[in-house]
Amino acid sequence: MENLQQATDDFIEAMSSPLSSNEEVNSFLQLCFKYLSDASKEDVNFFMKRVFALSGLPNLERASLATTICGYLVEKGFPSDAILPDIINLYDNLLNKSRIFYKMLYAEIRNIDELDEDREAKINKIFSNLVNDKEVISAETYNAIVSLDKFYTCAISVFSISEDNLVAAKKRIGEKIAFVGAYNQGCYWIDKLFTVLFDEPIVVIDIDKKIGFEGKMSGVVDNYQLQHLLMGLPLLNDGKTSISEEDLAVINGGGEQKTETSIECKWNMYNLELCEQTNWTRIVNNTENPSQSVELRNTWIWGEGIPSDISIHDGYRVILLGAPAYSRSATVQRTFKNLKASIEIEKELSAEEIDNWLK
Repeated sequence: MENLQQATDDFIEAMSSPLSSNEEVNSFLQLCFKYLSDASKEDVNFFMKRVFALSGLPNLERASLATTICGYLVEKGFPSDAILPDIINLYDNLLNKSRIFYKMLYAEIRNIDELDEDREAKINKIFSNLVNDKEVISAETYNAIVSLDKFYTCAISVFSISEDNLVAAKKRIGEKIAFVGAYNQGCYWIDKLFTVLFDEPIVVIDIDKKIGFEGKMSGVVDNYQLQHLLMGLPLLNDGKTSISEEDLAVINGGGEQKTETSIECKWNMYNLELCEQTNWTRIVNNTENPSQSVELRNTWIWGEGIPSDISIHDGYRVILLGAPAYSRSATVQRTFKNLKASIEIEKELSAEEIDNWLK
């Protein structure tokens, strides 16, 4: 404990001094890492709380480094308990301080026509002019806006490491994050994380094979990831899988975060609203001309979308699988490194149950 405490003292002193070099800071940090490997949980928590407190440094680069160190340790398996309340409080504070800027930004943006071809460029110009207007935006507000981007990697690391962390953060700052997410990169990614569902009831039916199940999905960020997980279920893939073990590990969080490979999507995925369309069975089951199902694209579950967009019926998000309208591939990857994703089959559907869903 004494060695770690002394190393921590030296690191904090170096981080806090405007005269210390980055090389000196890194040297003290490496010594801390050396002692952390054998430290108790109590000592690790003490170290992380002290380091995270440096997020209040006036030097934003050093403050950002402090939070990045804590996020890195969480990703390496060190406990997040000590800093979870701190990172939530930090973001709550930054969001409150920056809110006046985003309210003014939205007021300006409302004057731009949605169909204006130059809308994005105009918004960027408004953002730049407003954020740099020192007569309107205080230094405190400006620093809060910048800090939302500087600290978000730590927030992602801590919030995504467990469902409990994510739920706690979303409950406290979810609405505020969503308010600024469209025009702040860091908050955009946190907002995307906050859309993730856990233990969400689903019904999945392969229209052509008339097989399906009731179950639950958890940790799925986008619908490409959803499709790849479904490709790993033997029930839907003739008793095998349509994705390699290595690729499935990337998708479900058991392996590397991404690869350089792409795999072809097996199905078109549809919302249950498909069954309300005229002649949908003839169009979807047209094996000679599968591209005809493009006519029903308003009912598609798009790969770029998110599971929370899938419509709910009788308490389930219903996913219908049909032949692809055309060849589509997606990169084998997951958005958040430490977020585990899964689909659990609870009950295989009978032919009668499938027919009832497809009425």
